[in-house]
Amino acid sequence: MKKSLPWLFLVFGIIISTFIWKYISLPYDSSNTIIGQYSKNEINPLNDTIRGLVFIFFPLLLYLITFIRYNAELINIKIFQSNHSIPNTRINSICILLVIFSILEFYSLNYKNFLGGLDVHHEGTFLTAQLNFLSKNKAWTGTFFDYGFLGNSIGIFSNFVFDDYSIGIQRFSIKFLILVNKIFILLICRKIILSLNFTSEKELLFLIFSLASLTLANFYENVTAFHPRIFVYLIFTFLVCNLVTANKNNIFQPFLIGFFSIISVIFYWDIGTYINVLLLILLIYLLIIRKLDDFFKIILGIIISWIIFYLFLPTNEFKEFINQYYIILSISDYLIGLEYPEPFSEKSTRHTKALLMIIITGALLINFIFDKIKKESIESKFLLIFLFISSIIFFKSGLTRSDGPHIKYTSGIYTLLIFFFISYYLVNFLSKYQFYSQIKFFTKKKGFLLIFTPIVCFLFIFQNNYSNLVNIINFDKNFYKITKIDDLEFLEKDYYQFLQEYKKIIEDENCVQQFTDDNSIPYLVGKPTCTKYFVTAHIIKNWTEEDFINELKISKPNFIVYSSKINWFKSRNNAPGADKFILNNYFLYRDLSPWIIYKKRNI
Repeated sequence: MKKSLPWLFLVFGIIISTFIWKYISLPYDSSNTIIGQYSKNEINPLNDTIRGLVFIFFPLLLYLITFIRYNAELINIKIFQSNHSIPNTRINSICILLVIFSILEFYSLNYKNFLGGLDVHHEGTFLTAQLNFLSKNKAWTGTFFDYGFLGNSIGIFSNFVFDDYSIGIQRFSIKFLILVNKIFILLICRKIILSLNFTSEKELLFLIFSLASLTLANFYENVTAFHPRIFVYLIFTFLVCNLVTANKNNIFQPFLIGFFSIISVIFYWDIGTYINVLLLILLIYLLIIRKLDDFFKIILGIIISWIIFYLFLPTNEFKEFINQYYIILSISDYLIGLEYPEPFSEKSTRHTKALLMIIITGALLINFIFDKIKKESIESKFLLIFLFISSIIFFKSGLTRSDGPHIKYTSGIYTLLIFFFISYYLVNFLSKYQFYSQIKFFTKKKGFLLIFTPIVCFLFIFQNNYSNLVNIINFDKNFYKITKIDDLEFLEKDYYQFLQEYKKIIEDENCVQQFTDDNSIPYLVGKPTCTKYFVTAHIIKNWTEEDFINELKISKPNFIVYSSKINWFKSRNNAPGADKFILNNYFLYRDLSPWIIYKKRNI
């Protein structure tokens, strides 16, 4: 009964949290002028964040209190035990095999699966951003970045490899980032398993855990739990795992971790912010366990990285970097926010499931930390705590933009933790039975590693894609072929016809400007944008609208694409002044419905 009480209190906490959800409501900021779902319903953006945190931590607090109160005999008071396990070459070999099979899976991809029509809004944010950078030879002063400088301009790296850039190369690059995610997921799984003290069946545990975790980065899904952008976080987390589990001091690694303070922000505004919060968590941990040498090296790395960044950039670029960072952090919630539905309400199944999975993960983590019998190492406990905190921080994106895709691609970290706990307790449970000794005897043999493991990896990773295996030896004729496909192959017929007409119109123009959410137009006509605002959603009254108008006055584009197939954000009327300026200074020139082109008036 005592063992059940914490879980009963956990359920009770969830019931209470559900009841008080709608009563957590901060006053709406009436001075806000950004039009979006939050402003229409007069919702404070902090509501969803606070509601989510209360819903997660209130039941977990009740669980922790009752767990300590009624299960004192099961609690390990000495939770700060270090890991003394020796390196496991068998796990290293399994990890290498899994990396090899992941690479082979990448090589086996069929390019025909990725030939869908161009997403002119989302894919356009990558295509046009890197075009702007390469054409203008400017960073933030030339482009107002949606995701972040390197995040939006990921094609810069592709230019070094392919000496070219295209829609096909962009899609190839995104799938390559999924491969990078798979590799670093494996490396993180390996570090977690090696940090364990109690478990003797580490090889089998690692195999089960890693195979399950690999499913979270999927080549074939448009929205996957570990989305391509998260590769920066995974690399950072792998370095943290290395630092935490290292048996001796590493001079270079703490500095490198500190450098991620600026590196991550240069890549992505949001992920960079999350990583800087996690850096603070890591520093607190190092301070508590008195690893002062690593503590000060990381701080020094943070300071030096920002100083180098400041000295390397021209003053106007650094000021614009800070300006964009501030604006993105300030406007994002109001601009794209969707109120998170009340748990267990109608049409909230996916949202409720996500919150419950985080809570269950937290409860399992509490059990793991205080387990008196297993007495796992402080290193393993911190790594799991670090991942759990990461999962909540990243879930902020799901709480803000609470649609299906955002809920899914913020689920990777806590799902990985659930896979760990399932694998961990399953292996430990099975090890109590007699038949498991026979399995153990088999797995200890070299034949297991040389024959059984590759077979399992092969069957699991390829599953229903065996027909694609021939692609591995024809990689240059198969998936690599997507990098050589003409951009026109990705365009619908009416869009292609519009582009042909538009190219004739702007033949003598040095730049182009659209006032729609079709972000691909500048890239497809091969001309940079006349202002830094290639994503027109960021033209917002009292924030950037005046700057946009000033840049239009300076660049004086003769033509503006005023309307297109997609006008999602423009329809919110966040830039009434910019709209008025265009209508006053431009006239309807060509109606290629749904594309409407305006021409500058001769004054």
